[in-house]
Amino acid sequence: MIDFLKFRKISDLELEEHSYNMQIRGFTMFQDFIDDQLSDYLREKLMVAIENYKPIGSERSVLDKYLLHDLVAQDVIFAKLLEDPRLQAILSVSLDPYWIMYAFTSSSLPPRGVNYGSRLHVDSPRLIPDYAFNIGVMWALDDFTLENGGTKLLPGSHNSSIVPDNNYFEQNCHQIICKKGTFIVFNARVWHRAGENKTEHWRHSLTMNACRPYMKQRLDWVRLIPEEISNKLNDQARRIIGFDTRLPTKLEEFFVEDDQRLYKPNQG
Repeated sequence: MIDFLKFRKISDLELEEHSYNMQIRGFTMFQDFIDDQLSDYLREKLMVAIENYKPIGSERSVLDKYLLHDLVAQDVIFAKLLEDPRLQAILSVSLDPYWIMYAFTSSSLPPRGVNYGSRLHVDSPRLIPDYAFNIGVMWALDDFTLENGGTKLLPGSHNSSIVPDNNYFEQNCHQIICKKGTFIVFNARVWHRAGENKTEHWRHSLTMNACRPYMKQRLDWVRLIPEEISNKLNDQARRIIGFDTRLPTKLEEFFVEDDQRLYKPNQG
C-alpha cells in the first residue's frame, strides 16, 4: 500500500547529525520524507475523519476535536506509516530498538484558529538527564508557514526542569517552517506549542509519541485496533503497536516458551 523503498534513504551522516541535534537542541527535521501523493492522500483521509468526529463524554473530547486519537484504528493507511524502516532507524537513536507507540494523533489547525495543542506544554513530564522517555514525531501534511502557525519549540528546554513562561518562550522559541512531507522529530520534554493559523486554509499533520517498551501506552492499541487492520501490518508495525509487550491474563499464557511469550524477552 505504501512503497517505502521509493522514498529517499536516510544517510549515516544524517543520523549522526540527528543524534547530535536531539541531544543539544532537542529536535530535528528530515525534508522530503514522504512525497506529495502520500501527503495529499493522508490529508484527504484525515479531513474525512475530522468531519465525522463526534465528541464523547468529557469536555476533553470537545477540546481534542482537531487532535484525533484513534486514526490508526479507523483506516489502515495511517497504521501503515508504522512499517517505515526509516522510522525505526531514526527513533532508535534516542530510545532503544524496541520502542513502542504511546500515542498516535492528528494535529490540525483550522482556518483562523488554534487547537488544544496550541497551549504551551510538554508531552513528557519526567526528567532524567541524558535519558529520553518519550520522543514525538510529526508528519507535515501541509506546508508549515509563519502564517498558518507551523509548530513552535524551545531549543534545549528538554535539558532543564525550569518551566518557561509565555513571554520567555515566545522570545526564544524556534518556529518550524517546512514543506509538506517533512518529518519532524523532537524530545517530548521540549516545551512546544502549535501556532495560530491566520490563513483561510487548514494546516494538517499527523503525530506520534513513542516511548520505552516497559512503559504503559495511552491506549491499549492491540485491543483498540481492529484485527482487519493489525493483521495487515508487518512485524515492525505490530511491535510498535504493542503486540510484543502484552501481559498474560492467565498462567497458561505465562508458562510458555520464549518465542511464544506475549511480552517478548530482552526488551530493554
